[in-house]
Amino acid sequence: GFRFAPPQALRCRPLSRASLDFCQHLTYKQSVNELTWVSISDVQRKAGRGSHLEKGINSLANHGEGQTFCQRVVEAASIRPGNVAMLLIESKAAETITFGSMLAQVRSIAYRLGQEQIAFGDRVAIIGENHPNWAIAYLGILYRGAVATPLDPAATTTTLASFLKDSEAKLAFVSPASLEKFYAACEQIGASIPAVALTSPPQQNGSGNVLRSFAERASFADWAETRTPREFNEASPPAKPQDLALLIYTSGTTGVPKGVPLTHGNIYAEIDKVQEVMRLTDGEVILSLLPLFHAYSQIVNLWLATIIGARVVYLAELSGAQIERGLKEGGATTLVGVPRLWYLFHQKIFAAVHAKSRPVRALFKSMLTFNGWLRDLLGINAGALFFRPVHSSFGGKLRLAVSAGASFDERVAQDFHRLGFTILQGYGLTETSGAATVTRFEDNKIGSVGTPLNGIEVRIDEPNEAGVGEVLIRGPIVMQGYYHNPEANRAAFTADGWFRSGDLGRFDKGGHLYIVGRKKDVIILPSGKNVFPEDVEACYERSPFVSEVCVLGVKDESHQFKGAEKLCAVVVPNFAYLKAQRVANAREWVVWELENLGRELPEFQRVHDFVLRAEPLPRTTTRKVRRFELKNELESNGLTPQTRETKEKVFTTTDTTLIDSPAGRALVAVIKQHAPDVTLIHPEMNLEIDLGLDSLARAECIVHLEHTLGLEFDPEEVIAAHQVRELIELANANSASGGKPVRATPVRTNAADQLAAARETEFHWGAVLGSATNGLPEVDRLLKRQPATALFAWLVLRLVYLSARILFRMEVKGSDVLLRLNPPYLICPNHQSYIDPLLVCAVYPRRVVGNIFHVGASMYFSNFVMAQFARLINVVPIDPDVQLLRAMRAGAAGLRAGKILNIYPEGQRSFDGQLHEFKKGAAILATELNVPIVPVALDGPDRIWPRKSRRLRLAKVKLSFGEPIDARTIAADETDEEVVYEKVTAVLKQRIQQLLDEMRNGN
Repeated sequence: GFRFAPPQALRCRPLSRASLDFCQHLTYKQSVNELTWVSISDVQRKAGRGSHLEKGINSLANHGEGQTFCQRVVEAASIRPGNVAMLLIESKAAETITFGSMLAQVRSIAYRLGQEQIAFGDRVAIIGENHPNWAIAYLGILYRGAVATPLDPAATTTTLASFLKDSEAKLAFVSPASLEKFYAACEQIGASIPAVALTSPPQQNGSGNVLRSFAERASFADWAETRTPREFNEASPPAKPQDLALLIYTSGTTGVPKGVPLTHGNIYAEIDKVQEVMRLTDGEVILSLLPLFHAYSQIVNLWLATIIGARVVYLAELSGAQIERGLKEGGATTLVGVPRLWYLFHQKIFAAVHAKSRPVRALFKSMLTFNGWLRDLLGINAGALFFRPVHSSFGGKLRLAVSAGASFDERVAQDFHRLGFTILQGYGLTETSGAATVTRFEDNKIGSVGTPLNGIEVRIDEPNEAGVGEVLIRGPIVMQGYYHNPEANRAAFTADGWFRSGDLGRFDKGGHLYIVGRKKDVIILPSGKNVFPEDVEACYERSPFVSEVCVLGVKDESHQFKGAEKLCAVVVPNFAYLKAQRVANAREWVVWELENLGRELPEFQRVHDFVLRAEPLPRTTTRKVRRFELKNELESNGLTPQTRETKEKVFTTTDTTLIDSPAGRALVAVIKQHAPDVTLIHPEMNLEIDLGLDSLARAECIVHLEHTLGLEFDPEEVIAAHQVRELIELANANSASGGKPVRATPVRTNAADQLAAARETEFHWGAVLGSATNGLPEVDRLLKRQPATALFAWLVLRLVYLSARILFRMEVKGSDVLLRLNPPYLICPNHQSYIDPLLVCAVYPRRVVGNIFHVGASMYFSNFVMAQFARLINVVPIDPDVQLLRAMRAGAAGLRAGKILNIYPEGQRSFDGQLHEFKKGAAILATELNVPIVPVALDGPDRIWPRKSRRLRLAKVKLSFGEPIDARTIAADETDEEVVYEKVTAVLKQRIQQLLDEMRNGN
């Protein structure tokens, strides 16, 4: 795909690559509007067999055979020495490197390698973050004819040592941040590998070894300024197409390192075929975000950019603000990323839209649909006009985006398409030099990973009835075999030379490839259904509350068939987003959000077990999740946070001081009440995820600190405290501004002292709820209600009752129990839908309606209509995330005043109609105030108005009231309050489940 003049002006004389680059440069600058891209194969086909045109094109197409990537780099740089090749954006400044300067530094590095006895074919490691020096060192190694070995700077010391040993590296270019780890890895393998510092030494004081290394060794700047003889500059780079250029390690999810050797010929074939699709020019500005040690990142940022003369923008820091600078100040026209990056952009865009008024949201949606129609049917893209603010946030010049590396959610891709962005998706592996298939501008099939690159063969091995099988690849981009690993080679190649990708895929009728998952990761359910975890993960990763997610198949102990598996998701929450959204109870919100998203999946793909963790998922050096490691951890330690083992953490002096502070001792004492099995409490631990505290337990910790230290926290400040450290620092900060001192009692001593300290500072709900009648204006309003208001509410609810009997054929059983009870008491239904309060309240007798009240989430009663509804059924609106203690006190105050409290122990609506985890709030109120609980079972509302649905359906509803539960008699001999609450909660859930079973069985 070169740029040609119109057919009548086409000349078929073969040109040198330098001439072609020069012509491309001129046509882009002077007459780009007169030119069109054509494929060589298309011209050959249209020219006719044996014609002069066909012969000329064949000559042109074959002219590059024997050329190498390095020769193309030299030619491209030589014709545009003054153009900017690289731009480094730092915090306060920017540095530019021209192509002339880049080529001179590349030659200096190559020449210096020879001077330092690095022979042709020797391996040279590069360990560091993205930086122009990284790219120049890489090109210099290839220019010398040595083998570049890019390694992950975030790899563990052991992994790094393994790769250095296997590659037999003779020298390494290392960033300051990785130098100490590099020397530790060398020490592990007993090797002394010379290192060159990629950038200047850090300004802050580091270890003596690191600073001494910088002082003793020449820096990258010294190497890049090495004078080179004229004959060296004039000589062609020595490597041939068959010579080894790269050794890239892909450890795999099992942790066994596999070196992928790529030749100069592999690189040349890849860039030639990708350029036919991407059609980049020397006017492109490419923002470099992905780590350069990935082959995928090297394709565009290094290989293509240097041979076409494009500019690459590097960021000294990967932060949101710096990325925005890179897009705007750098003037980025091309951006290469993984799906997760585009999901983050998508969340930011649509979160901003969601914050607008309803008319603006409606207009945005209409424009989105209209532009999608224009693009699909007429080929007109008005996205930059319709969505100018969105395009401006990407710098205003972004014309091309590329995504690969994982499954891309089709709905997100469709949204970007309608916004006016062009996202090409590709598929490939390190073993195939990166991309093997790519979607085309003229055939961008959303959801697929495109069609094979020209000259590359892709087929499906042993497809099933759905056409799904392992993807096999063959062509000049495929490696010859793994480095020093004959066993892996036997498994990776078929007898006739096809490379086994390990991925499962299918082709549609148009030849577009769809990747459905990894062959070894397929989860087979007892039903025989196959679940591809990447598809499910792509759905759940759309949530802004999620940072990472991994779907696994774990043993289902409850299933009758031995070896049966069920779906489980390990989730790392996005704590920054949770704080921004004022969410304190991370687990409840994250699970709620994921259950809602799960409704978009077929039933067999929905995850019902979610395990949250605070630490990042374990990954390989190529960023693949170590699924087997996670699966073994889950099956060994259980699925609940409380049973998972916490990794040993090291206490710094600051950590020890923090834990031994008054607030630290008080917090540790109350945590041990709720998590007695936790042997170590570290400041970095997450209150919910690492320590297993639910929303009530977390609230108890907060009120315990307030009582012990004589403080009153600002609810907004408490929301942001997710870690032990954050809560202690908040308490210490408030103590410094005023508050009574706490008695000094050591915490981390022997077990007897710890137990004594905990008992002295125990938290009791009875004491907290004893002051429930003070300062609660929300409850005062309920106590002053007029009989006329209660009568009006009852009449409205009777109308609701009659409507429900007609529309939903509602059946009610056991409601007479309410006539036999005298207030106060609690009514506890299960929760299935928004309409539950209306249906339950509609059944209540008149005297119950006059005394009933609810404590509801204020977020649902913020507008006028819902506020009036709240007044009708006596809702006390309180934000449970921020003011959980206030909600408990409001409930206690109403009960003490002789009212009837309607409370939903599940705390949230069920997404599947089944009972889920019950909170202990009802049990606490019933036990401490000695009032009975009436269990109520609801069945059917979830089918009328399901969660995350705007559509109402007609379905039958059943209600069943059970006999009252006496909380005090359930655990009369039990002295531990927590055990009493748990037993009462368990009995309540069991009674409601019995009522549900009876209704569903027709009893």
